[in-house]
Amino acid sequence: MVRRISGKQRRASLEEYKEAFLTVPTIEDRKPVFLSRSTRDALDRIVRMFGERRMSVSGLVENIARQHLATYGEDIEAWRKL
Repeated sequence: MVRRISGKQRRASLEEYKEAFLTVPTIEDRKPVFLSRSTRDALDRIVRMFGERRMSVSGLVENIARQHLATYGEDIEAWRKL
């Protein structure tokens, strides 16, 4: 059974996504990260469609990495000790 998602729910999830990943982060002591062209192009498209004026692919990748570390940081430390 397929559930239909209302426009209101879709807009709410877009706002949650923007808040989590498309806010301009402060990045100190930058280091390069390499991505495939197709991944870079896909992320660039997301930033151009939904990001604010100062948002960049680097900012999006920073936010994704921070979210990942916040979600899995404790697990990663526990796995490291195995």
